[in-house]
Amino acid sequence: MMTTSMTRFFPLFRKTPRAGRLLLWLAALCGAAVTMAADLPTAEEYQANWPRFRGPGGGGVTTQTDLPLTCDFKSGANVAWKVPVPAPGFSSPVVWGERVFLSGGDEKARVVMGFDAPTGKLLWQRAVKIADASDEEVEVPDQCGMAAATMATDGRRVYAMFANGDLAALDFEGAVVWAKRLAVPKNQYGHATSLVTWQDRLLVQFDQGMPEDELSKLYALDGATGAVVWEKPRNAGASWATPIVFEAAGQVQIVTLAVPWVVSYAVKDGTELWRADCLDGEVTPSPIFAGGTLFIISPTNKLQAIRPDGHGDVTKTHLLWSREDNIPDVTSPASNGDLVFFIDTGGTLTCCDAKDGKKQWQQEMGEECNASPSLAGDRLYLFTKKGTMIVVEAARTFKELARSPLGEPVLASPAFAQHRIFVRGLKRLLCLEAGAASPAKR
Repeated sequence: MMTTSMTRFFPLFRKTPRAGRLLLWLAALCGAAVTMAADLPTAEEYQANWPRFRGPGGGGVTTQTDLPLTCDFKSGANVAWKVPVPAPGFSSPVVWGERVFLSGGDEKARVVMGFDAPTGKLLWQRAVKIADASDEEVEVPDQCGMAAATMATDGRRVYAMFANGDLAALDFEGAVVWAKRLAVPKNQYGHATSLVTWQDRLLVQFDQGMPEDELSKLYALDGATGAVVWEKPRNAGASWATPIVFEAAGQVQIVTLAVPWVVSYAVKDGTELWRADCLDGEVTPSPIFAGGTLFIISPTNKLQAIRPDGHGDVTKTHLLWSREDNIPDVTSPASNGDLVFFIDTGGTLTCCDAKDGKKQWQQEMGEECNASPSLAGDRLYLFTKKGTMIVVEAARTFKELARSPLGEPVLASPAFAQHRIFVRGLKRLLCLEAGAASPAKR
């Protein structure tokens, strides 16, 4: 695709002696590079929003601290709005500026929804239909559904993927920019790995089947066109964890999980950097990176810390520590670099030291939990399956600060942006904001 900065030079090319044309080409290319760079969000924009599952770094950490400690749906205190979600799904909200995006759907239709962040108004709802794809039926269990994978945005477009393998990019007004079907995934529980963006690329971990089936791949797609920039086959079977992207050891790395390997790739071209053999079971919890250390969960088995600066097989050299009690099977951990917090489905919340894994405390919260914990300053936010927001101190001693009923079950992880907390309940999208009063109570 030709950019304006290149096409405006064409009349000059025809009139310029051959010796000078190289300089004009270089000028055009530099202009194109500047145009492309200007079209990308800044690092500050990316950090200020909630562009992917569990936020900018994928660790469930927000820099915002002016968030509500409690909410009251009867009085409307700290409740900005609550609106119905017209399509079912378990994907978490993503937020950019004044837009909140959700995916949903069933075997009949898959949709993307755009909401107004200040008011909760549904601005548009767009069906994703791949024109040249077969109508092959996809059976997925109810606990996963067609829209379990959280969307991602690069601040210019928003991307969604569904359990039938449909992948689409939309602009912020709801127009479909491109759409394709990667394949109908061979996955007994349904596709749930969320999308990730990096600069102008969309990253898709598409694991499926058994390792011997040789079906799994990692893709980097051009966000503007959907064209494949690079793809790497993976000797892995189905997994449900979402990759993260971070910089360490002089490399921007994308780290993926699938039995038995934690694998790091160079995000620029997909070159494998290192791998560690330390996973077992059905891998659903996603990795996090904090304080220079990678923390990964082998479901119900181990929480492990890995130093991400190796080469080749680092199984025997870069695993720092592991602990084995009350390890989650679904939820992902959260860390401020000093402490690591994790909660299992049954509601046992654990805090351990990030440097050596030693347990600081463990507490039964009394409610089941499917959403991953989130950190905001010195507070740890939990959202339970029953529909309770619990806030505890993110400290070396346990202290519960508040509990607030939300009025409906919560299975998805929250989003934190624009000084608000966005929570997808089973049927409604909720917005919590300090000092707000629900419109119905004003």
